[in-house]
Amino acid sequence: MNSGEPIGVGQAPGAADELQIKFDKGIDLQKITQLLQQARERGGSAGETVSTLNLVAIYFNNAQYEKSRDTLEAAGILHPCRLLVLIADDAQQQESLTARVSVVRQAGAVNLERIVLTATGRAVRHLESAMMGLLLAELPMVVVWGGRPQGDLLQRAVESADRIIIDSGARPPTYLAETAGYLARGAPIGDLAWARIFPWQGIAAEVLDLPNLREHRGNISKARVVCAGAVGAEGLLLLGWMQSRIKRLEVNIRAEGEPEDEEHTANRASGVARVAPVSVGHVKLLEFEAAPATFTFRRERSILVAEVKGDDDGEVVHRTRLPPETPGRLLALELKLLSGQDDLYSASAQAASKLLK
Repeated sequence: MNSGEPIGVGQAPGAADELQIKFDKGIDLQKITQLLQQARERGGSAGETVSTLNLVAIYFNNAQYEKSRDTLEAAGILHPCRLLVLIADDAQQQESLTARVSVVRQAGAVNLERIVLTATGRAVRHLESAMMGLLLAELPMVVVWGGRPQGDLLQRAVESADRIIIDSGARPPTYLAETAGYLARGAPIGDLAWARIFPWQGIAAEVLDLPNLREHRGNISKARVVCAGAVGAEGLLLLGWMQSRIKRLEVNIRAEGEPEDEEHTANRASGVARVAPVSVGHVKLLEFEAAPATFTFRRERSILVAEVKGDDDGEVVHRTRLPPETPGRLLALELKLLSGQDDLYSASAQAASKLLK
């Protein structure tokens, strides 16, 4: 025997009991498949299983995974999938291998199969082959990368995945340069930091499309972004987006003020979905000049406010409400593209990386 018997380890929201199995030598994929079937049957009839993709999440300790668990499950239910979580904790010397399996049902069908593989010590070397053996054939493979955008493991993910989702906003902005290098070589990378600035892009495009303001679109010459506390990837990507669309644009980015993390903690404790706070590095203000008009976009709590001054028709004020930050919202947005590059993101990230020099 190279493994023990399955052990029930608790109840996940919307899921049958999570089952666990430990391995002494290597990983027995057949046993994991059998365990997955048991998980389907424990909720009654195994029923139909609906999957549109393989969603693979890679982390380097269990705390990273637990922090992202709700996000992965919410996005995985919205985009039915087989979710494979690989936790490669080689910081622990003791060698161990564990598989945890569970399913989530909606309307009688299994629309999320979750397999969590945890390896410590030298057992980490088994994870890559186990992952490849557990993928559903003929479905796209999207990798959620929980580490830094570098290293051999990421390179192997780039070679095998249809799409890779990172969060450059969770890393120092200097890592944008390495991400831009992968993108320049055609890597199919998506970015949660890119999804965070969609509302800023949307309101800017909306205001510039107003009939009495369209005349200014060809005259934009300067743009600046203010980030909270420190310059972050979101601000750099926002300027990169504008610079990739407008040639010879003079740009500036700086940090100012403090983030809103304390308010965010109170909001999370209330259990009510609220707009995400202005965290460190997030955008507080975007401004660009199209002489004689000046366009200013600023965040006031849960509202984005647009003001245009200097236009012949007088001052324009426009407001839009930001979306509440529910688990998995940003990841679900990036999962709308299951393979290949988002060309606009690629161009924006490469332009943003040049601002670091």
